[in-house]
Amino acid sequence: MRALCIYVAGSFKHKHGVRLLGRELRALGCRMLDWTEKAVPPPGLSPAERRIWMDTDRDGGQVYAFCRDACLNADIVIYYGASGQDAGVEVGLAAGAGVPVLGIRGPLEGPGLMLHGAVTVWVDSAEHALEIIGRVLANAASRWADLDFEPDEAVRRLCRAVRRRSGKRSAACAS
Repeated sequence: MRALCIYVAGSFKHKHGVRLLGRELRALGCRMLDWTEKAVPPPGLSPAERRIWMDTDRDGGQVYAFCRDACLNADIVIYYGASGQDAGVEVGLAAGAGVPVLGIRGPLEGPGLMLHGAVTVWVDSAEHALEIIGRVLANAASRWADLDFEPDEAVRRLCRAVRRRSGKRSAACAS
């Protein structure tokens, strides 16, 4: 089985957490479409200037294009909550393209109607998300043979969505 291709949609304020989650996903054998490597403001900017740089993508639209394409082509998008408008748009792009979304609720987050509905499976922690991804990988490795016997409905739902998505990704996720 090819590596699962994952994009983590999260706020710039969660950049460190997104990187740590990405490291753990890579250790499981996943391929990451990592915006944190692209979203690097020039050195020497004040916090306010970094915010402007991030909000306007002064890098010629490259960060936006990368994130948009990643959301449309990943095998799974993970929403790292609580995040803002951009991550919500990314979830919408993914859901509209048929990409399954695993949502990690922020500690005080109550997702609104649209975000809640666009997410395939919600969990309350990054640890639980990693456990679910591990079980998706195990099911995929068995070519979904044991999926009907998977005891966790959330895992079954995400596996079915990933299986439907198989073969629909672009070269952006090719290993």
